[in-house]
Amino acid sequence: MPRTPAAVAGETPRRIRSAAIGLFAERGFHGTGIRDIATGAGITLSSLYHHFGSKDDLLVDIMVTSTEPLKRAAEEARRALPTPAEQLAMLIEQHVWAHVTDRLAKIVTDTELRALSGERRERVIALRDAYESVWRSTVEDGVASQVFTVPNTKALTIGLLEMCTAVSHWFRPSGELELHELCRTYADGGLALMRAARDGRPVRRAELDIGEPTRFLGQ
Repeated sequence: MPRTPAAVAGETPRRIRSAAIGLFAERGFHGTGIRDIATGAGITLSSLYHHFGSKDDLLVDIMVTSTEPLKRAAEEARRALPTPAEQLAMLIEQHVWAHVTDRLAKIVTDTELRALSGERRERVIALRDAYESVWRSTVEDGVASQVFTVPNTKALTIGLLEMCTAVSHWFRPSGELELHELCRTYADGGLALMRAARDGRPVRRAELDIGEPTRFLGQ
């Protein structure tokens, strides 16, 4: 079928974004020239500037488009799932899933914030904080309802997020561990970290009917 004008119009930004992600992940933001990105995308420098005003704006776009779907999915999981244990398990699984299936974009997003300053940096930090807040609210609700038993919700939430984020640096689909198994293993670990319990028994991931990690990610 012929492509629509909207699909054609969206192709160049996607090519630019894809080329930039690969180069930023390999060389770092400061090690990548704007001409390198244009060459990698197969476009002219003027075309790149038409779509993205600067290399900094392109980095912000990558970070925002990488983080916003996770934030939306986290908020949807909070609304749709009835208990903090189910919500937390889903937050963990979809975070791990995204950090494996969109690995290079997540690595760039998680490591190149240092390259930004001013309003650009503040915008990305605000989005990250909003995403982290969904996690922290889930943990706090679990503590309030006596499903979780932890002394410091902020520290453990940050630690759990960091643990889940790290999979983008080491996990490979060709290894012994399958991705669905990885997601469930991390969900079990997160529930154990929060000392999740119900009726005096630890809550296990296998007991939770939350669906696939992609349920709220729209993949």
